[in-house]
Amino acid sequence: MTATTTASKTPVNSFNWGFSIKLAFLYFLSRLKFLHKLFPEKLRDDLPIGWNYQMFWLSFSTGGQKVYYDLYCRSKEPESFQPKAKVAPQFQLTEEQVKSFHDNGYIGPFDLLTPEEVKEMQEYCFSVVDSESQVYSFSKGEYSFQEGTKKNALLGGYEKLTEENKKYFSSRLNLMDRHLDSPNILAMLKRPEIVERCAQLLGENLILWRSQFFTKTPKKPGTTWHQANVWLFDNFKEPVAHPADIEEISQLTCWVAITNVTKENGCMKIIPGTHKEIYPINIDRSENVNNIYGFIGGTLDYPTESAKVDYIEMKAGQFYFFSERAIHGAVDNITDQNGLALNCRITRTDTRIHNQEVLKKGSYSIDIFGIDHSLNNWNAVLLRGKDEYGYNRILQEDKD
Repeated sequence: MTATTTASKTPVNSFNWGFSIKLAFLYFLSRLKFLHKLFPEKLRDDLPIGWNYQMFWLSFSTGGQKVYYDLYCRSKEPESFQPKAKVAPQFQLTEEQVKSFHDNGYIGPFDLLTPEEVKEMQEYCFSVVDSESQVYSFSKGEYSFQEGTKKNALLGGYEKLTEENKKYFSSRLNLMDRHLDSPNILAMLKRPEIVERCAQLLGENLILWRSQFFTKTPKKPGTTWHQANVWLFDNFKEPVAHPADIEEISQLTCWVAITNVTKENGCMKIIPGTHKEIYPINIDRSENVNNIYGFIGGTLDYPTESAKVDYIEMKAGQFYFFSERAIHGAVDNITDQNGLALNCRITRTDTRIHNQEVLKKGSYSIDIFGIDHSLNNWNAVLLRGKDEYGYNRILQEDKD
């Protein structure tokens, strides 16, 4: 299920001079950072401070017909395909495997859990999913819904959240970052099968900053083709992740199959090689658009219908890595069975998650959900090596 929102009434494929003029004005102001404190709060909220010039120029020159949902970049090739960390032999990746990852944007699957562990973890994870999150708890006031009209000055937005919207967005948030209130999940994600392989692709020093359960209920529609980079689309203003070099692949998503995943019950699909560039969205501003991102509808500006597609089928207890820059999605669950998967996002310690202003404020706005949530219970987790930069708030774990 995706959220239904009401967008502006601009015709689907028309050049909108009003959009371009407004964008030029706001983009110009966004570059004047030394003046931002003097601007009214509403104006500051509308500034596209996380946009780069390529994003501005494409949207400006097309009159808003094409927009990047995330920070535009191209990925550069690594200097070599040698693994970036020394690991135990049982976790060793070959140069050919590393090259395959950089060619295709994903690698795996690999084994993680034994059959006995799978049964225990399935029971545990389903119980976690059915319980209220202690990381973002509505009953404890850890998040609230934005009231009234909420519109991004450039991209439109919803007029008012419906109860259906709220229920859907609450369920999404309840599935997020459960490794922070569920010790067995965190222990699973810290296992060397995951961490040591990831280190060979990213480097010695790693943090975990986000996890997300994905429920595959019977007959549930899949996820449309999309890309992610630094999660600018949360509010279309500023990214969540701030890597040291945007052109490097400095972050990976580990996707763990809690139950078997097949082409019949909702496995992931990837267009290999598409991680090398972020593509724009062809915008649909018509009313009542169903859209995963919450604001506006549209289709990825890429020939997905004729592209080669890899379907990532896995047994329960297996995992694989992929770059979310790769165009990816999920197929429909056409079965009568429930399924469950968990992903986590791992990056290097030289990547800053959230800026200092957000952390000081202690809350973060996910405008696509219409939610303001507390960061009181959020921390990054040091998975491997040392945190030499001190950019992130690191979870202080008990050392027994």
